[in-house]
Amino acid sequence: MRYYFMNSEMKDFHLDVVMKSTSDSIKEFEFTHENGTKAVFVKTLAGRNYFSFDKIKWEKLTSLGVNETLVSNTETYKVFRGFKPSGLHAGGAGALITQMPGKIVKIFVKEGDEVKKGQTVIILEAMKMENEIKCGVDGKVKLISVKEGQALEAGTLMIEIEE
Repeated sequence: MRYYFMNSEMKDFHLDVVMKSTSDSIKEFEFTHENGTKAVFVKTLAGRNYFSFDKIKWEKLTSLGVNETLVSNTETYKVFRGFKPSGLHAGGAGALITQMPGKIVKIFVKEGDEVKKGQTVIILEAMKMENEIKCGVDGKVKLISVKEGQALEAGTLMIEIEE
């Protein structure tokens, strides 16, 4: 699952979080961001969650809900899970966002591909119909935040194209 963190100046970064393994007491997650990948271990004791990078030193884990605010010692971030709302991304006309709930049937591009205005990039099934989602601009695919077979809610950012 991708998490977006956006500060007050509308600058953002994202983390991809994947559960790698689980045992009776400890879950292992993999966090991937622009600086690389890091394993994080999580365990629950007395109803509270704790995290560790080495399984030796454990710290309390603050729970965050969707669309909540995270405050660090230098910044305040708005947190979004799975997508950035359409009014907040920098993609402009290059952001392809679902207008209604649906399911991704086929993705025709990959990150880094050059695309032309009017080119079909995704087939989205919505209301029992397959809809061709076309590029609104010429550019390069910057981000694909969905996968084939994924069910989406309205307002989900599917692909971002850099002009």
